[in-house]
Amino acid sequence: MLNFKQGIFPLYQKVLRQESQSWIAETLTTLAVPLSFFLAFGLGLRGYISNVNGVPYLVFLAPGLISLTIMLEAYRTGAWGLWLDRWYQKMINEYRIKPITTSDIIIGEILGGFTVALFKGAIVTLVLLILAPVSVHWKYLGPYLFYMFPGSILFTCIGTMVGTMFRKPDQIAQIQTIVITPLLYLGGLFFPIQAFPASILPIITWLPTTALFDGGREALLSGHLTIQYSLILWLSAGLSFWAATLLFNRKLSE
Repeated sequence: MLNFKQGIFPLYQKVLRQESQSWIAETLTTLAVPLSFFLAFGLGLRGYISNVNGVPYLVFLAPGLISLTIMLEAYRTGAWGLWLDRWYQKMINEYRIKPITTSDIIIGEILGGFTVALFKGAIVTLVLLILAPVSVHWKYLGPYLFYMFPGSILFTCIGTMVGTMFRKPDQIAQIQTIVITPLLYLGGLFFPIQAFPASILPIITWLPTTALFDGGREALLSGHLTIQYSLILWLSAGLSFWAATLLFNRKLSE
């Protein structure tokens, strides 16, 4: 409880303050990516793709775009939060003298990133519900968040490692382009994973992004949870938290 009051909660508040300073511009920027994909793929291809896995293509696409928003926001919040702390605001020295642990710092970033990601994901959801013929059953929200929370931990921790390691701000976007974006496309965001060749399908099914998009879609539309996807996400979340804490601890000791 003491760690929460002195370390985790103040850091959580710090993340929310940073994100609320220009929330209108941030929200518009957040909407730009999923809406662009919705217009390009959803509306542009619906005349060529009628049904996917038994549902209209727009219904297939919308849950993936919501999950995409949550994951990108989790990554961005973690990356820019730690980058600002280390390279711009020079808070790394303050962390060294405060009675908080590296785990407290990462947990504060995770909780803040998840809150911000959920808020912006909710906005995207409302917009897509207006534009797409998707009916969300709120009783399935729990299974869906069971996937999204460890996914948010994973992407926030990746972001914190990037923000800690790289000094130049453009490197944050470069890592997203080189590493994160290919994983997003391979995870069944725009098309079912069964479309991949059988030779690489076993690899695809074990990607965390496949669990997020394919599993998250199934959870949001039917409430079904897959044991394999659950294990992949929670294991990835645990490993990423361990790696982020270890890396940040080394940076604090330098």
